[in-house]
Amino acid sequence: MAIPITENRAEGTTVTEKHDTAPDTKPVDGVSKTKTGKASSTATAKRTAQAGAAGRPTKSNVNTAVKMAAKPAAKPTTKASARTGAGTAARAAKRSPAQPPADMHTASASPAGVEHAAAPVIPPKAEAFAPAATDATVPVAAPIAPAQESGLTASISQDPADTQDSDDLTAQPPKDFAPDLSGEDTPPVPEGADMDALRNRLMTLQQQVRAAGIPVVILFEGWDASGKGTLLSKLIEGLDPRGYQVYPVRKPTDEERAWPAMRRYCVNLPEKGHISLFCGSWYREVSNACFESKAARRRLNQAYDEIVSLESQLVSDGTLLIKFFLHIPRKEQKARLKELETHKSTRWRVEKEDWEQNERYEEYLRLYDAMIARTHFDGALWHVLRSDNKRTCVQQIYDTVLESFEAALQDRAEGARAWNLPYLQHLESMNTAPIPQLDSFDPEQALSDPYKPAIDKAQRQLGKLQNELYRRGISMVIGFEGWDAAGKGGAVRRLSSALDARGFDVIPISAPTPIEKAHHHLWRFWAALPRDGHIAIFDRTWYGRVLVERVEGFCTEAQWKRAYEEINRFEAEVATHGTVLVKFWLHIDSETQLTRFHDREHSPDKQWKITEDDWRNRDKWPAYAVAVNDMLQKTNTAAAPWTVVEANNKQYARLKVLQTVIHAAEVRLEAEKD
Repeated sequence: MAIPITENRAEGTTVTEKHDTAPDTKPVDGVSKTKTGKASSTATAKRTAQAGAAGRPTKSNVNTAVKMAAKPAAKPTTKASARTGAGTAARAAKRSPAQPPADMHTASASPAGVEHAAAPVIPPKAEAFAPAATDATVPVAAPIAPAQESGLTASISQDPADTQDSDDLTAQPPKDFAPDLSGEDTPPVPEGADMDALRNRLMTLQQQVRAAGIPVVILFEGWDASGKGTLLSKLIEGLDPRGYQVYPVRKPTDEERAWPAMRRYCVNLPEKGHISLFCGSWYREVSNACFESKAARRRLNQAYDEIVSLESQLVSDGTLLIKFFLHIPRKEQKARLKELETHKSTRWRVEKEDWEQNERYEEYLRLYDAMIARTHFDGALWHVLRSDNKRTCVQQIYDTVLESFEAALQDRAEGARAWNLPYLQHLESMNTAPIPQLDSFDPEQALSDPYKPAIDKAQRQLGKLQNELYRRGISMVIGFEGWDAAGKGGAVRRLSSALDARGFDVIPISAPTPIEKAHHHLWRFWAALPRDGHIAIFDRTWYGRVLVERVEGFCTEAQWKRAYEEINRFEAEVATHGTVLVKFWLHIDSETQLTRFHDREHSPDKQWKITEDDWRNRDKWPAYAVAVNDMLQKTNTAAAPWTVVEANNKQYARLKVLQTVIHAAEVRLEAEKD
């Protein structure tokens, strides 16, 4: 039975934009009005008509996608951020309101307590919109920035000339533009800025961040040819290469599409004290959605939910997240693309999609506006920079990263840890289905039919279903949890003996290694997910955070309380990809466990199965019973329901496990036909 999932909505904050000079706008009641011109390019109209005839997305498709993205929250937040991207409210408070910095517009403080950068964009007041229809099994979480009456967000561009095109074939790129990634055309140092001093300061702070164990994610998004790679390269000049890794993000390959969309990003998240720099990022899942296919447009809301979920989990786990959007005018982009095509060494970097973006600049601008508005919230603030003046932009990037590092280090020094909350900010909890308390299950069950014929029949049937799952590219995840000595290993063996060894993996889960402990607790499980058509059997799972780590005190109370929602969203993303999820709790009573413990101790071939930890866990049976009941109640979702297996009788338990897996596979295959 499908469980109705309520739409989750949260709130956004203002977006800051940095410029080397203030845009020419007329503020009205403290709000900068945005002007947007219309492209008059004949080529644009002609290609748009061709796109419609060919079934490609047209302007109406783009408008629909933007409206889907730009849905503001009903209840704007007023809570100040514990740590923002470019600074904190504390630093902002030190500045006298009567004497703002020379390079800043005077504006009221944002709800998030953001320290405004040069020439900030202040979006208009929030306005509620009707929620979009969503799939019943996928929650919608939308921290939204304010929107105008038209339903569109305040633009990242404050200059109406930004959207103008030029048919002048002699258009030249800026003097400081260097198309080569090697940096041979390095621009001169900006006036008044000692870049060597900035680089040295950044490297010093990097070592302090490493010592403090702060994971850092820095992502560069922006227009094609806006200089993401070049500016990222300038930033890493000030970083110790032993402490960072750069990940270029391109269109997903067929191999990457065989897993959930967010997996390729999650497996590259940094360990504590290290930095992951993304040239492009998970925002590709939404920035190109309305230009790729109808399926991508239908997935737009879901993609936003997954992005907000990922960033909320990172921020709540103590990750410093810095997001840059590099903005350039349309004519600037066109000139850069021409310059890149002029040189043989850089011609390969210009693709058909780059020129299409330039021709449809206004449509992309509206999409980017909506994207930034929907994903700009405390701890994950956007920094919109004008990159047509690269020299100024480099200095602004350094300033932002330096301030962010200092704020994060101060937070650790003060022990504030305001981000370590027992829930995910900007997200509402997913709905769960009721499930009986554990003590209502009778673990003593008997078989009604002879065991051997029944188990043989079930294994043959499962083998056939595996072939069909593989043929259709449907993956399956089977997770086992249960009391010590409940028979998890025996059930796994009966499953695996029915399967083709080339199409499945058994993944035993024990205490995390040092490298696993240095990452988010779900990191190792993202990496272990099966590709399409394959099966993964987990002997113990990601529920260790809310079981053994909770009871034994290996994590904070806020961490295990927050983990319920993190796990639900992890499983929802896996299920949304099309993976069949089956979760078992093998239930035995205390007396049966004691009998099996003694049997293991006195059987030489089973002594390896019993450890001191098992006896210690048995002494904490009541505490574990509470944790198990909480786990079942808080993580029994439509996408990943629990099956409690009465396991005093091992044969009954093994047969029930097989039959449950068979049923789940059959239901999924039948749904595929429909």
